[in-house]
Amino acid sequence: MSTSLGCSSELYYIDPQDIIALDDAPASFSAGTDEEVSVLIRPGAADCLLNGRITAEQAAMHKMAYIPVRIFFQSVIPLWNLPAIFIKPLRQNYKFASSRSYHMSLAKLRELKIERGFRNAENAYKISKRWHISDEQRIAKYNQLLNSLKKGYDDNYPINIMLCRRMGVKDCVDDGHHRIGICVEYNIDRIAVCFRAAGRLPRWLQKLLLRFF
Repeated sequence: MSTSLGCSSELYYIDPQDIIALDDAPASFSAGTDEEVSVLIRPGAADCLLNGRITAEQAAMHKMAYIPVRIFFQSVIPLWNLPAIFIKPLRQNYKFASSRSYHMSLAKLRELKIERGFRNAENAYKISKRWHISDEQRIAKYNQLLNSLKKGYDDNYPINIMLCRRMGVKDCVDDGHHRIGICVEYNIDRIAVCFRAAGRLPRWLQKLLLRFF
């Protein structure tokens, strides 16, 4: 594996049509195995396919809804800069997103237990004192989102998943908890997600911290 690459802690079940639409990764990048479908995201560059094109093409040909995919990312935080991995305001300076969104099953996403909370009509937008809004504003904002999702999931507003967000080793939903709550309530399973990343820990520290998850 290229020393500059990190990878998701989870496998994500993604529509194979989204995968086969990607170009192959440059030969200078190497990660994962031939048996595993893997995608590479980089800052300022189009997402690309590292491994598994034949697997993805066969899945698409057989009209499989979703296949497991590992997401690799180019780490932009220097390995010596551990504070930027652990401290959110510092990490924000490095964060980047995938160039496109991907379709996946909400049920499969929830099985991964990477949500940081669950939002519904009762606790919607009750985030912190810093972002406090009145109950009237809060309910209106939630109902606006609810009404938009009743018309079908809008791919222009994907759920954001941060790779290696928690303690530098565990993926987490970064943004989109309200959308998840509404989709659960109204049995909307096909959603759009995008991936965010910043940096990875040294391998030895990753292995140590993974024991706690």
